[in-house]
Amino acid sequence: MRFCPQIVFGIKTEEKVVALTFDDGPHPIFTIELLKLLAEFNVKATFFVSGKNIEQHKDLVKQIVDNGHELGNHAYSHRNLIFKTTSFIRNEIVKTDDLIKSCGADVPNIVRPPFGRFLLSALYVFCKLKKKVILWNIPTKDYKAKHPKLIVRKVYRKLKPGGIIVMHDAGKDNSKVDRSVSLQAVRSLLSELPQKGFRFVTISELLAVS
Repeated sequence: MRFCPQIVFGIKTEEKVVALTFDDGPHPIFTIELLKLLAEFNVKATFFVSGKNIEQHKDLVKQIVDNGHELGNHAYSHRNLIFKTTSFIRNEIVKTDDLIKSCGADVPNIVRPPFGRFLLSALYVFCKLKKKVILWNIPTKDYKAKHPKLIVRKVYRKLKPGGIIVMHDAGKDNSKVDRSVSLQAVRSLLSELPQKGFRFVTISELLAVS
């Protein structure tokens, strides 16, 4: 077994495919609205879900899967995994896997560390758990944006075939989160990118292209 698991920022391809991913959910308002929006455009996405938020909204995890989307593990508490023990990191991932399984969904083989940060200790755990590490090469910082055009502009700046877009449908503390600007940006992207020849895929579909 290799020490280092597969780490993916995007893939090299001439095929105009792009993966749309969402972190931190589920959220009782914004995840539902996002699912409606994705269904309207018949697009499948990948949701990296947080264990703490799953505990509060197990029904939404089931809804994500029932709608044909893909799940990824985004750890339990959304705490930075840097300088944490391997036992802490393993618990963060396994606890979230167990919660996903309790929702009737398959345990995902993909993980995205909170904030995209990790050290060798986390890589060791991911390898033991047979997880692929999915990062991104199209950052949006949608959680900071005050207007959807700012998010869309960031996507276009980095957009290329085989890219991975990272956005957010929730947050560490759902009670303080407003992702309405992100939703507006998603609508623009779902409408405009196909006109530019791009096709949306899940992470698994993206990896299959490579």
